[in-house]
Amino acid sequence: MGEKILLAAADAETGERMTAQLGRWGHTALRAVEPEETLDLLFRHKPVIVILDDALPGGEALELVRRLKREAPWSETVFLVGLADIERGARSLEFGASDYLIKPVSVQRLGIALKRAQDRLVVRKKLAYLTGLAQNGAGAPASLPPPDQETSRTARLYDTLQQYQQLFDEVPCYISVLNQDFTITAVNRRFKEEFDDLVGRTCHDVYQGRCQGCPECPVADTFRDGQSHQYEQVLTASDGRRYHVLTWTAPLRDPQGDIAQVMEMSTDITHIRKLQDHLSSLGMVISSISHGVKGLLTALDGGLYKLRGGIQAGDGQRAAKGLELVELMVGRIRRTVLDILYYAKERELDTEPVDVAEFAKGVAVNGEYAAQKYGLDFKLVLEGDLGQFEVDPNALNPAIINILENAVDACLDDKSKPRHRILFRVSREDDVIVFDVVDNGQGMDQETRENMFTLFFTSKGSAGTGLGLFIANDTVQQHGGSITVDSEPGEGSHFHVRIPEHPMAMPWERAPGPLAQSFSR
Repeated sequence: MGEKILLAAADAETGERMTAQLGRWGHTALRAVEPEETLDLLFRHKPVIVILDDALPGGEALELVRRLKREAPWSETVFLVGLADIERGARSLEFGASDYLIKPVSVQRLGIALKRAQDRLVVRKKLAYLTGLAQNGAGAPASLPPPDQETSRTARLYDTLQQYQQLFDEVPCYISVLNQDFTITAVNRRFKEEFDDLVGRTCHDVYQGRCQGCPECPVADTFRDGQSHQYEQVLTASDGRRYHVLTWTAPLRDPQGDIAQVMEMSTDITHIRKLQDHLSSLGMVISSISHGVKGLLTALDGGLYKLRGGIQAGDGQRAAKGLELVELMVGRIRRTVLDILYYAKERELDTEPVDVAEFAKGVAVNGEYAAQKYGLDFKLVLEGDLGQFEVDPNALNPAIINILENAVDACLDDKSKPRHRILFRVSREDDVIVFDVVDNGQGMDQETRENMFTLFFTSKGSAGTGLGLFIANDTVQQHGGSITVDSEPGEGSHFHVRIPEHPMAMPWERAPGPLAQSFSR
């Protein structure tokens, strides 16, 4: 992008030649031939660079340099002198010019002088930011301080600033700076690469999808007590990948010692969490599973109590409800035991060519049975010629069933709708088989969506162990596939599973479409 440059030269040939050259470089040239015209254009158009010819009428060009420095601090001046007036060129530097050139000016020397002037503008902007002068909401200076005659000191400050900026960008973590409104005011390069430039948005909107601040906010705690706080969160990158990060907060104080901003520094611990997923201690596994099984057994006892009471009282309706609850809990206990067995055993895929339509029908039998058992509408849609894919059916079958059963549970837990529906759609996109499981159940908030595939995470309380979706995701990834989820509280969920035709193919993950398009009317 070119600069706006004011060229004040009385000589027509010099003016025309330099104007043409500036235009070829993409700059916008403003022409003046007298001192008063120069000042008029200067204050009306505010050019960032002024090329001032010593030969302007009146013989007061040096005084004009001094005046430009005093009254137009946003600009830099390049002074033009004749060979016999080199001393005046040196004096122009004392008066505030950034450079001087001897006429006639070559294209190369003009380009170098303009580059120096632009560099000085950058230095002064950086210094303005460093010293806190005239900042706007994004942290960039709205105006520039006057040029400093101590050029060596300016250069040292600029070098120091560049070093700090490089450190800010290259430090191996994600850094963001937030103001007291929890608005992100700055992020480092690594943050931008993974999560985009989110400057101007609030942290609770970006990280949690909330319109208001989080109930327990470490940034708010740091603003309040001035101490560093630590917490762990899951962030979703711009390409959909999820990162487990460990975040520290630190106060940033203004010259008066007050906390003006808070810096968040986040370290990627995704690989550590993955390692812990596979190497969790036996005590943690037993504790989590025991808690889940205890809840299922308690519910089973309740079902047996209803069944027994109905039989003893001759109340068939009560006995039927008790039997229904017993069957539901027995099914969940069965799923839990199968999940435990799968998690406890590391196994390689035993792939074979499988007819996609037949595989889908076999999976649908289980989903349809569970749905119709509780009065839910279930629909299987097979789109086009699905052909075959190479998978381990003994591993992939329970993974897809797990997602279907999760949809059934989501519908059973939702009391806000008179009817619930589950759509199981299977299609082919080139060499990728796509399984879509769509329900209009209770849906999920952002926190649940981001943690649902984490080991032992469950939103079902004592009725879940946090193994099912973790294992389903692990199985799909073993096949080189991916699972994405589109869900909102109260609106239902859309699980989008993509399995390559051959396990070694690694398709790019695509987000599922809107829920409204998933049900055929």
